[in-house]
Amino acid sequence: MTEDLTQYQTVITIPEKAVPFFEKALDPYAVALMASLIEKGEDKNKWKMEAIFDGKPDENVLDVTMAIAAMSAEIDEPEWDLLPVPKKNWLRENLLDFPPLELGKYYIYGSHIENPRIPKGMVALQIDAATAFGSGEHATTQGCLQAFEDVLKTTKPKRVLDMGCGSGILSMAAAKVLGKDVKIDAVDIDPESVRVTKENIKINGVEKNIKVFQSEGYANVTDQYDLIFANILARPLMEMAPDLYKHLNAGGMAILSGFLNGQKSWVLRAHAKAGLEFVRVYKIKEWSTAIVKRN
Repeated sequence: MTEDLTQYQTVITIPEKAVPFFEKALDPYAVALMASLIEKGEDKNKWKMEAIFDGKPDENVLDVTMAIAAMSAEIDEPEWDLLPVPKKNWLRENLLDFPPLELGKYYIYGSHIENPRIPKGMVALQIDAATAFGSGEHATTQGCLQAFEDVLKTTKPKRVLDMGCGSGILSMAAAKVLGKDVKIDAVDIDPESVRVTKENIKINGVEKNIKVFQSEGYANVTDQYDLIFANILARPLMEMAPDLYKHLNAGGMAILSGFLNGQKSWVLRAHAKAGLEFVRVYKIKEWSTAIVKRN
């Protein structure tokens, strides 16, 4: 029996700092994107990214896409090739490679773990590595969760915005920790992220607390917030700093992430110019997360 070779795959090896750049660049063309840390061999501590395409993509377009992503990430363009592969549910198969994660007080696991043993006192979040960014593995998500714990030491937000929600992991963490009275808006420019977040909040039983909708930046955002998560990239963070200020209540805080350590001063300068005060910065590997406040 002949296999159905209607899909194509490319695999690249890149440093961790380049992962979000290539994810955003390849997302419009791929039906599945999978990134995983390489733990052994000569490429140890780099990341393997696999992109699956329905049908053979235009190689010239793909070449330009790779070059732009590499330039944005300030790395050499990785070697890549296109190979035909059997058509199957790549995302489902990829789930098996993701063991549960314990990040602070959060226990993050996928649907492939049928009977999760959730440690006492930990907050459980079921999230699959799917077509939207944010399964908890990346340093930016970890930085946001760490910063969120520090924010909670001084305040208990009642209105929260998750700008660039991805999988909805930050919205769901906030909903589970802050309880039934919190109201959260989760927004993303990507309709697939909106779909995935809506699915995830139902799975985790927090759909009553979270409203999910599509928005290009703050275009469709109308409310004011006590806390804003913005885990995106350096340039859009800088461009949206004035809008963040406008939508943050006096005394409110924002958690910013998705930028490299070397971009920290640019991001903080843009937010200071918008009227926000620097509170604290966190560094995990090559990535920074910062807390800023509106007085």
